[in-house]
Amino acid sequence: MLSEPLRLNREQCLKYKERLANFYYSNIKSCSFFNSFSYEDAEQKIEGMIEYVSSGSAIVFGMFDNENLIGYVWAYEHPYREETRVYVNEIHVDDAYRNRGIGKQLLHEVEIMAKERGYGALYIHAEGNNIDAIRLYQNEGYEVERIQLRKQL
Repeated sequence: MLSEPLRLNREQCLKYKERLANFYYSNIKSCSFFNSFSYEDAEQKIEGMIEYVSSGSAIVFGMFDNENLIGYVWAYEHPYREETRVYVNEIHVDDAYRNRGIGKQLLHEVEIMAKERGYGALYIHAEGNNIDAIRLYQNEGYEVERIQLRKQL
């Protein structure tokens, strides 16, 4: 049975640390710099996330199927130009659970939290080739703000 999004504390993040690192690493595999990123790098990123959760400077929501973590979102305050926004650093839904509205629910929880805390905007990055993610974000009201280009030399 699928849960509602649940805000994860430090202990829960530690309990699911390996699953979170697997999710993070899976997302990186679709990036252009994948060859320079190891699973150990993903573990370090999740360890950093857990420390941010511990200090109250980051928020993580998870979705579960019984005790199985099936998706998460990691967000935090981030100044951007003239405003302070909430940056959605990472969102991932297990492949077997995609297209069920889980990503939408996770983003919605971050949006509620951001509104309650008085933030005026959320922002998120997506890989240019991740059409499904881009479609989700645009369907949820995100607008293209800038485009990053890269040329291999």
